[in-house]
Amino acid sequence: FNGTLYRGQEAAGTVEGYLAVGRRPTVGRFEGQWKEDGGDGGTLAGRFYGPLVVGGAAGGSGMRPLLGWLTRNDTHFGLRLLSPVTGGALSVEGTHYESFLPAPSGPYPIGTQTVHLVDESRGEEFTEDEEDFREMMVQLWYPAGETRGERAEHMDPVTFGWLKHRAPIPLFMIPDRAYTFVHTHAYLEADAAPGAFPVLVFSHGYDGVRAIYTSLIEELASHGFVVAAVNHPYIAGITVFPDGRTVELAPVPGDAQQRDLYFQRAFRAVTGDILFTLDYLTRCNDLHPILSGHLDLERAGVYGHSFGGGATADVCLRDARFRAGATLDGFFRGEVVQAGLETPLLLMLAEGRTRGSDIQELWSSLEGSAYRAEVNGSAHYSYTDVGILLSHLAPLLPRGILGFGSIDPGRLVFITNALLRAFFDVHLNGAPVGTLLSLADEFEEVWFAYR
Repeated sequence: FNGTLYRGQEAAGTVEGYLAVGRRPTVGRFEGQWKEDGGDGGTLAGRFYGPLVVGGAAGGSGMRPLLGWLTRNDTHFGLRLLSPVTGGALSVEGTHYESFLPAPSGPYPIGTQTVHLVDESRGEEFTEDEEDFREMMVQLWYPAGETRGERAEHMDPVTFGWLKHRAPIPLFMIPDRAYTFVHTHAYLEADAAPGAFPVLVFSHGYDGVRAIYTSLIEELASHGFVVAAVNHPYIAGITVFPDGRTVELAPVPGDAQQRDLYFQRAFRAVTGDILFTLDYLTRCNDLHPILSGHLDLERAGVYGHSFGGGATADVCLRDARFRAGATLDGFFRGEVVQAGLETPLLLMLAEGRTRGSDIQELWSSLEGSAYRAEVNGSAHYSYTDVGILLSHLAPLLPRGILGFGSIDPGRLVFITNALLRAFFDVHLNGAPVGTLLSLADEFEEVWFAYR
C-alpha cells in the first residue's frame, strides 16, 4: 500500500508497506514505514480484525501503541489512528491492491486478454479425427496505459479444481472457492501503453497450466514486455476453451516404446505452439485492436519451465526470430543438447541440477552467450506460483512435503524475476551485460556461471 499521512486536513507525510490478508479477507496483518515531511519517521506493524486495527509504531521517541479504525475496498483504504506514534490524531489515506501474488515492480500497469487460437496447418496428433486441428489458449499480458474496469481473474473454477486435486496429499483444508481469494494485477482489455515493446512467448511445464506462472509473467509485463503465455492442450494438466470444452493431460502409455513416441509427439506439439504463437503476434502487430503497432518483433524472446524450458531451447535453435531464451529448470532432449546453440540462453536450475548429464552436455555445447544460475534450496516446482499460494491457503503444510524445496517461495520468485528481467534487458533491450552479472553478488543463494 501507499498513502498520505494527514494531521487534520493537512498532508503531513507518507506511509508505505503491505497488507497480508488471511483466508478470511476481513482479518490480516500489516507492516510498513512512515515518514513525516519534517524528516521524522519510523516503522509500523500490527493486525486488523474487521475494521479494528491494533499494533505498534516505532519512531524517534521509541515504540508506541497503535489503535485505529480501518476502512478499505479492493483498491483504497483509510485509517484513523487514535494513538499514533507522533502524538495527536493522525489519519492515513491511500491505495492498495489485495493479492496473494507479489505486486509487480515495474512502472507500467498491466493489461491482459485471452485468445483461442487454431493452427489449421497442423492436425491434432493426440486425437484420431483427421479433421481435428491443433488449437490452444493464449493469454496476452502487456504494458497498459490508463487502466479502468475489471481485473482479470487468476484462475477459473475448473482449473482450480484440477490444481487442488493435483497435489500428492489431500488439501481438504482449502475451500473449493479459494481461487476467488487470489487476484492478478492486470486489467481486462486495457489500452496498451504508447510505444513498441519487445515480445516474449512463455511455455508452461508438462502437466502444468499457464496460470500458475502469473508472477513470472506480470513482472515482465510491468517492465515493458509483451508476454504471450500458451496453454498447451493434452500437455497441460487441463485446458478450458471458451465454449466450455475441457482437455486434460493425455495419458502416458505403459509401453516403453509407445511412451517415447508419446513424449516426442508432446514435444512437437509444444514447440509448434510456440512458433505458431510468434506467428500470431506478428499478425497482431498489423491487425490487433489493442496491440497493433505496439509489438517490436525484432526483439523477440522465449522462456519456459520444465518441458516448456526444453522447448524454449529447441525453438531458439530452429527459429532465428527468437533473439534470446530463458529456461526455468528445463528438461532438454533432441538435437539442441549437442547442436551448439548460438542464441543467448539463461539456464535457471533447481538445486543439484547442474550435475545432471543433460545440463552438462548442453552447457558445454552452447556457442552463444550462456548463463547458468542454480538456486540453493529450490526444487523443480519452486519455479511456479504454487508455493506462494500454498503459503497463504495452507500455511501449516511444510513446503518440502509438496516438493517446493526449502527456499521461501516469495524469495525464489523474486530472484527468478530479477534474473529474467536482467537477461532479457541485456539481450533484447541492449542493456550492458553487467546488469545481469552484478546479480550474482546480490543473491547469496545463487551459484552463477557465465561464458
